[in-house]
Amino acid sequence: MNYKTDLSEQKQNLLINANVKVEDREYSPEEIRKDISEISSYIMSKSSKNGDIAKTQAEYMPLINVLEKNIV
Repeated sequence: MNYKTDLSEQKQNLLINANVKVEDREYSPEEIRKDISEISSYIMSKSSKNGDIAKTQAEYMPLINVLEKNIV
């Protein structure tokens, strides 16, 4: 999977917001798993008191689903 060519600009921005580098290259399944873990950590770093975790999770789940489908 190549994040630059296979993902929309919106999804690329979500990755960047979660401190995941977006480069024009093929990512290995292992790298994609690591990036999913980074996204999960980013989501969990949000505040649960004001509902930020749930909002952020809802925002990132479509991206996580796309990444998971590319782990083969």
